[in-house]
Amino acid sequence: MPTWLPALACGIGALAAIGAWRLRSSAEAVWAAAFCTLVAFGALRYTLSAPLPGPQSIARYNGQRVTLEGVIVAEPDVRPTHTNLRVQPWRVIGASHVDEALDDLVLIRIPAEAGATGWRYGDVVRADGLLDAPPRMSAFDYREYLARQGVFSWMRRPRRLVRIGAGHGNLLVARLLDARDAVRQAVRRILPRTEAALLNGILIGDDKDLPEEVKIAFRRTGTSHIVAISGFNVSIVIALVVPGLGRLLNPRRAALFAIPVIALYTVFVGASASVVRAALMAGIGLFGALHWRKGFTLNTLCAAACLMLVANPQTLFDVSFQLSFTATLGLVLYADRLSGRVREWVQERLHNAYAQKAMLLFLDGILMTLVAQLTTLPLILAVYEMFSNVTLLANALVLPLQPPIMILGGFAAFVGLFAPQVVGALVALPVHALLSATIRIIMWLSDFKGAVTPVYGFGPPAALAYYLILLSLTVFMLQPAAQRRAVADLIRARAGTVATLAIALVAVVLGGIYWFQRPDGKLHAIFMGSSAVIQSPSGKQAVFVGEGNAAALLERVVPVWDREIELLIVPQRNERGRLDALPLLRRYRVGTLLVPSGDEVAGESAAEWQGAVASSVARVVTATPGMSLTLDGDVFVAIEMRAPARDGAQVIGVRVIHGAVAMDLVGDHQALGHPTAPTLIFLAPAKADIAELNAARPRWVVWADSAGTPPIGLDPRIRAVNLKDAGQIAYTSDGARLVAQGR
Repeated sequence: MPTWLPALACGIGALAAIGAWRLRSSAEAVWAAAFCTLVAFGALRYTLSAPLPGPQSIARYNGQRVTLEGVIVAEPDVRPTHTNLRVQPWRVIGASHVDEALDDLVLIRIPAEAGATGWRYGDVVRADGLLDAPPRMSAFDYREYLARQGVFSWMRRPRRLVRIGAGHGNLLVARLLDARDAVRQAVRRILPRTEAALLNGILIGDDKDLPEEVKIAFRRTGTSHIVAISGFNVSIVIALVVPGLGRLLNPRRAALFAIPVIALYTVFVGASASVVRAALMAGIGLFGALHWRKGFTLNTLCAAACLMLVANPQTLFDVSFQLSFTATLGLVLYADRLSGRVREWVQERLHNAYAQKAMLLFLDGILMTLVAQLTTLPLILAVYEMFSNVTLLANALVLPLQPPIMILGGFAAFVGLFAPQVVGALVALPVHALLSATIRIIMWLSDFKGAVTPVYGFGPPAALAYYLILLSLTVFMLQPAAQRRAVADLIRARAGTVATLAIALVAVVLGGIYWFQRPDGKLHAIFMGSSAVIQSPSGKQAVFVGEGNAAALLERVVPVWDREIELLIVPQRNERGRLDALPLLRRYRVGTLLVPSGDEVAGESAAEWQGAVASSVARVVTATPGMSLTLDGDVFVAIEMRAPARDGAQVIGVRVIHGAVAMDLVGDHQALGHPTAPTLIFLAPAKADIAELNAARPRWVVWADSAGTPPIGLDPRIRAVNLKDAGQIAYTSDGARLVAQGR
């Protein structure tokens, strides 16, 4: 929104709050005005922080081959297949000029075989290669993710990358990263690979060396929080630091010394959103201890979240922040109330003190997992698209092992920094046993046939409904017993009226949804990434699969009751095509799957692809040149085989015909030719032949969001849309003409 709008609302709200206070209005009026002011301030702060490149952004060179110099401003992200370097550019060197007025960051990705140079934070590098916008993937918008972190450009596989300087970063951060790397290497020396990767994840938040099958097992059992630094780790650090300092100093001085220790630990482990949230809560609590004030955890949680969002509103969209906040909220609201009842239940049935402690230790793990999952469930279903049926048991078994793993593992890593490898390995034997036990338990539970239940298409409306119901029940249960009984008696006395109102509300909502999502008798075409979604006049769907989250797009445009894709076109038989199409096969039934000729290509997704096709697809059709399929009464899809891919396999291109409107869909692949005067041509910039396009004289050219920029020389009478800039574009056709929505 324009900046002046929330600024004006914020000013009016502030004046209203001050006026209500000075005029001695009711407390409710003052608080209502203050609340509106806060909401307007949040909108203003978010607007000012919108993740958009500025006029001096390096992104203005996207699509060009450049030579740039800059400094690495974050710890290199080393992965098994590649290394990511985040670089603050200093200058772009051209053939005839040098541009030093540059903002924003560049992500440089180098393959694993070229990453052995030992890149470090603070290194100055010179890179030569194609600068482009980051990609939009089929199930993850990588561009949006990076934009929230100030990265609007990336250079994949630079032709040349050399170090031309070092030591240009913050000295304290550099020393902390050096210490972090030293701990990482010490753990790798004293433990086997898998156990070392798990301990590094627990100690410093680096689980990149963890085998993929182990990561999948942690996700399937709902224990991924164990292999990432979270508030749990911070709480252990606080439990170790504060009591120890309290014995040497008084509690106030202990808090004074503990605050910088927690701040250093936060930077040391990478300052992820979950760690910052826990560190801020700890800092607020310790600040209160300095003034002899006891904290209220719910207020502390909300204050920490508010500080984080004021500092960076984009944190709100960080999944780590969302999960950390909602999990902590569940613990705050429900854990204490339920743990007391669990303790009473155990004490009534077990009279042996040791048996009570063992049972409480086991039940506490289940209870903490249950209340945390109660508030995080919608996020888990939306992000991971699965529900773990063994998460309660898995967390109950492995959570008690984590404090000793962190304590013994930290001690073993410290010894490994200075002692010979043999000594370090001996000291690490106890933590080695605990780590192995954790991995074995997780792998064992993950292998159960019914360990997870797939959940696809759990979107924002379902999440909102879940949280509204949970909030209503929570508010009701927090009321005094007398008020709860009064409400229950009122509902029973007016059961018929309540039921009638509920049915009427549901009917109005469903009727409104049907009214706004019913077919309007026109053809709709939406383009995003290198995918296209076609909706016929009667509401039937055809999807041309490419990059871009076509599944999320369909969730927005397809009626909620329609879970079928009449025609799914996968242009090429390869791993990438399968990965692009799998999210659609998981969520929708497919009437006809159209694929090019040839055998399936081997790959990691081959088995899942075969299972999804068998369960979701009514028929599979192999495309042949000249084939024509009827999508609707007056909508036809004509097949034209395109130029072979690099591996020689055929690629499908299609032409959608609706009366006098013809749309040529090419996507990422080279066209053999275009029909004379088509209405629209959809193809990638890198595959464009300007002479052919000008000869075909389409009314519209939509450039797919792929590598490179559109070539120069397009006839100015042809309307061009670049999806790198537009994100997506929608058209409607009545059979006579094609109209772009919003243009």
